[in-house]
Amino acid sequence: MHLITKASVCSGCLSCMTVCSTVNDGYSSLSSSRIEIELDEFGGNNRIFVCRQCAEPDCARACPVDAIYKDNTLGVWRVDYGLCIGCRECVDACRFSAMFFDPLQRRVIKCELCAGRGSPACVEACPTGALRLKA
Repeated sequence: MHLITKASVCSGCLSCMTVCSTVNDGYSSLSSSRIEIELDEFGGNNRIFVCRQCAEPDCARACPVDAIYKDNTLGVWRVDYGLCIGCRECVDACRFSAMFFDPLQRRVIKCELCAGRGSPACVEACPTGALRLKA
């Protein structure tokens, strides 16, 4: 499973970012979102950054303590915060700029497709259909 993005229809409302942090952390903060929208305020060519659930992820390969692992039950790559040392090697390694550092919680974060919660909240919140889940 992974998210399919269609940036050409993204309005830049940031609903996906707001609901992401709310669902995952219990509070609304753009800096705690596991999806990021880079706004092009004048051209309207917004960019969407979110984990692509790579088959062979560079982030997992770069992790010196193997804290990024494949949850085979849920079918997604996740971060084991009990192992993570906060070195941010995964953030630097991601070729899609989809690993983030949350300055509020002082830890790395990535989209885990709202694993175990059903449909990703960002998909449900997107008013334009710029996000959808592909099995």
